[in-house]
Parts: sequence; structure tokens; C-alpha cells
Amino acid sequence: MYDDNGAPIRRRTRLTDEADELRYLALELETDHEAFVSRGRAPWRGLSGHDPLDDLEDEEFGERQWEDWHDGMYDEDDPERPQRRRPSGRGVDIVPPVVGDVVVRVDPAIAAAFAARQPDAEEGPSWEVDGGRVTVVGDFKVWAGNCGHCSTPFEQRRPASQRRKWRKSCSRECAKAVDRAKARERMAAQRGTDAA
Repeated sequence: MYDDNGAPIRRRTRLTDEADELRYLALELETDHEAFVSRGRAPWRGLSGHDPLDDLEDEEFGERQWEDWHDGMYDEDDPERPQRRRPSGRGVDIVPPVVGDVVVRVDPAIAAAFAARQPDAEEGPSWEVDGGRVTVVGDFKVWAGNCGHCSTPFEQRRPASQRRKWRKSCSRECAKAVDRAKARERMAAQRGTDAA
């Protein structure tokens, strides 16, 4: 698993038989051959003894890691920098990032070619539907056509994943007028069948 910055998230591991064998090998090297063997999640780089981070609960370990990462955006001399109380021992191994300006330089020929291709990339396929035309623009579908009541041109936008009918009227007033006209026609047809 990786965090938002693409760095692997450190997590606790359960020891397998092979890891137990490696622990015994490390113990043998340390006792018989007086070799330094690192214990814990990261090398102690020349220190020996107990890693205080091994005693932390998973929640506290994650919280300390987040605090150290978050404190990296403050200046060391900033009075607003949080004062974290740490037990004696080593701190978290991940060094907070140094925040600075990022400068991106692009070859002008590549930028011009990209700008020339961009309108074609953003403007997707289009097709005719009842009463208008649908065009795919990025992640959206745009319907353009005339109102079914007042014939005023208008547009509608919706996410490209939606598949439902498009409105045929530009406003609620026009939609109500269309509904009233349909009701009048229906009642006139019903009166015509009743009279016959």
C-alpha cells in the first residue's frame, strides 16, 4: 500500500517461520561473532539496544508518523510549530519533506504541438437525438437544441455516465405549458370518442 505521495506505508508484520529462523541467525551472529544486527523496522545505524518504536500501538505509531510528516511544513523557528512531546529514544525514520517551489520547463515545440491537439482531445464524438445534438466534452455530455415550446436555443450538461432522457423545454414554465397543451389534446380526443 502507498500513501498520497507514492511512498510505501509502513505497517506491522507478523513473523513467519523463515523470519524466526532469521532472528535466531541474527542472535547467533550477535552473540558468537560480536556482529551488529539491526532490530526493528529500520537500521539503527551504529546503535545497539531496544527500538522504542517497537513498543508503540499501531494507532500511536501512525499518529506519530503523521505528526512528523505534518510538522515538516513548519519552519524550525516558527512559533506556531506544534511542540510534540516525545519519549526518549529514536524518532520516526521518515524525514518530512522540504517544501519548495517546483519549476517545470517544457520545450516550446512540444507545448505548441500539445496546445494544437488539445481542442480535438477535449471535443469528443457527437450525435443527433430527438430535438437536439449531444456532444461529449471531457467527462460531460452537452445537449444543445431548441425548446419544444418557445423554440429558444439552450444547452444542458450532465456527466457522461448518465443515460436518461434529455429535457425538451428550457424552463419550468415551458414544461408546464407543454403539459397543459398535452392535457388539452388528450381531453379533446377523449371528448371526441365519448361523442361518437
